[in-house]
Amino acid sequence: MRFKIDSESTELLDRITNIYNFKRDTITGRIALSLSIEKGRLFHENENSLPQNGREYTPTSNIFGRLVNDVDNFTLYKTIFDQHYNKELTESEFIKLYKLHLKDGLEIWNNKLNNSDITKGEHISLLLKPVKKGLHKRKSNVYVSSSDKTEITTNLINSTDKPIELNLGNELNGEPIKIKINDETEYTSRHFGIAGTTGSGKTQLVFDLIYQISKQTEYELNFTFFDFKGTDTKEKLDTFLSSTKAKFIDIKHQNGFPFSPLKNYDLSNQNYIESFASDLRTFFKSIGQVQSASLVREIKDYYFDNNSSPTLDELLENILEKNKGKFDTTTSVIQQLINSGIYDESKSYSIFNQSTYISMPSEVTKEIKQFVTFNLLKYMYDSIKKSGDTAVTNNIKALKHVIIIDEAQNFLQHKNARPVIESMLRELRSMGIIIILIAQETQDFVYKDFNFMSQIQFPICANVKDKSTKRIIPFLGSVNSEVKLNTQLEKLEGGKAIINIGEPKLIELKQWWKTKKEENI
Repeated sequence: MRFKIDSESTELLDRITNIYNFKRDTITGRIALSLSIEKGRLFHENENSLPQNGREYTPTSNIFGRLVNDVDNFTLYKTIFDQHYNKELTESEFIKLYKLHLKDGLEIWNNKLNNSDITKGEHISLLLKPVKKGLHKRKSNVYVSSSDKTEITTNLINSTDKPIELNLGNELNGEPIKIKINDETEYTSRHFGIAGTTGSGKTQLVFDLIYQISKQTEYELNFTFFDFKGTDTKEKLDTFLSSTKAKFIDIKHQNGFPFSPLKNYDLSNQNYIESFASDLRTFFKSIGQVQSASLVREIKDYYFDNNSSPTLDELLENILEKNKGKFDTTTSVIQQLINSGIYDESKSYSIFNQSTYISMPSEVTKEIKQFVTFNLLKYMYDSIKKSGDTAVTNNIKALKHVIIIDEAQNFLQHKNARPVIESMLRELRSMGIIIILIAQETQDFVYKDFNFMSQIQFPICANVKDKSTKRIIPFLGSVNSEVKLNTQLEKLEGGKAIINIGEPKLIELKQWWKTKKEENI
C-alpha cells in the first residue's frame, strides 16, 4: 500500500512530533487518528479528497504499526473503520477516509496545543487524558487465534469480565434466590423470558435486575431497554435512570430516534434492501408482494444511481418523481413513517457504548412502533454478530450488552418476525449478550413452529390470566408434579412468580420500588 497525505497534514505531523520528541511521525499519526475517531467524527462519502502534495507512505513506513507476531496492523485499522462507518470499505475508500481522519485528529491536537503552556508540561497532561480514557474503555479488544493462521478480530462493543450474581427474590421462607449468571459452570445461556399481566411486578423485577447488573459491573455492562408502550416519563424513571447511568430517549414527533433505517447499512449488500422491504411488509399488511418487490427495485436504483443509501425523504422523493407525484400503498407507508417523526436521520447514536432507555411514542400507530423497534433490533443483531464471541476466563463469560424487549408479543406473534428473535437468542449468547423478553402471557412465547423457551435459560412466570398447566408447563419446562404446580399457581398473585431452576417454586420477586426504599436511593 502506497499513498500520499496533504502538505498541511505533513506540517502538523512534524510540528507535533517535534514537540513530543517522538521517534517517528507514524506514532503521532496513530494518536491523531484515535482523537478523531474518539470524537465520533464521520465524513460523508462525497467528501472531497485531500490533495496528494505531502509526505508519501509505503508498505515499509509502518504507518499502522505492528503488534501481534510482527503482523502489520492494517487489518485492525480497516476493521475499526468498517465498524465506525457500518459498512465494508474498499481499500481506496479506507485510504481516503484515513487521510481525512488523520488531518482532523492533527487539527484537534494542534488546537489544544495552541491553548496549552508547553513550558509547564500542559502538552503532556492533555495527551494523558485520552490515553487514560482509552485504557479505561479497553476490554478484550484483540483476540489472536491459536491456530496456525493468524486472525485478528476487533470488538468495538465494550465488555466486562466481572462475575455477576443476580438476586431474583426470595423463597416464601425468606431464602434468597441467587444466580451466577455468567458463570459457565452453571449456565451457558443468560436469556430471560418473563410473562405477566400489568401490575404483576415483571417490569419492577427487570428494573431491579438491571440495577444489580449496573452496580456489580461498575456500569461497564450497558443495556438497551425498548419500552414499546412509551407510557413512562423521564421524571417517573429518574431514580432508575440515574442509578443505572442510562440515557432516556423519548421519541416524539420531530424528536425521533437518531438513526436512519437505510443509511446505516451498506446497500451494496442487497440482502439489506430485501430485508428492509420484507420488514415493512411484515408490519404493514397493506403492502403486498408486488409492492414489496417494486420497493426493492426502487432502493436498488437509487443506490446505484447515487452511490449512496437514501434517507426516507430521499427515497420517497425519488419514487414520487418517477411516479409523477402519484402515491401508492408503499409510498403512503413511507410517508406515514416520515410524518410520524419517529426517525431523526440527520443524527446518529452510539447505542452500544452507553445504556439507553428508548420510550416509543404512544401517539403513533402500533405498526409504526413495531417496525421501528424491530428495525433497531435487527441493526443491533447484525452489529453484534460482526463483533464476535467473548472470552471465558476462570469460567466467567465476558458480557457485552443487555437487550430488554418489553411487550415482546408484538414481535413474537408475527410469523415473519419470529425467526429473527429466535436467531438472536440462539446466536448472541456466545457473544456475551443477555436478552430479556417481557410479555403478557406464557403462550406469547410458545408457537407450533417454534418454542422460544428452548433458547431461554430463566423462565419467570409472574401473575398471568391463564394459569392452566397446559399453558404454564410449556413455558416453565417439565415438572415432577402437576399437583404441586397447581397448588403454587393458586397462590400466584402480583409481586410473586413461579421459576423453574432445579424445580418449579413460588417466590417473592425482587422489586425495584422496594430496593429504592431499602437502600435509600
